[in-house]
Amino acid sequence: MPGFNIQKQIDQWKGGATEALETADLLIEKNKISFGLFFCHLAIEKILKAHYIRCTEKLAPKTHDLEYLFQNTDLLLSLEQSKLLDFLMLYQLEVKIP
Repeated sequence: MPGFNIQKQIDQWKGGATEALETADLLIEKNKISFGLFFCHLAIEKILKAHYIRCTEKLAPKTHDLEYLFQNTDLLLSLEQSKLLDFLMLYQLEVKIP
């Protein structure tokens, strides 16, 4: 892909993940749990997209599906981690759809 700088893309997604996690921290600290969990989802989504790019050397897909992103990397999930992703997916949808 012309003009596609893999490391630059990875760095941008990682930076976004860090910012989303910091925001989640602040929201949870202020007892804004629903929104804090939404930003936890966002942080995991962004870091997974960085890892997706590293693994595939393709641009990150336009999806919020954490399970899909995991399935397209070299990462393995424990049952507990898989349940956490499912939980965050539900929360992600709940916050977006009142």
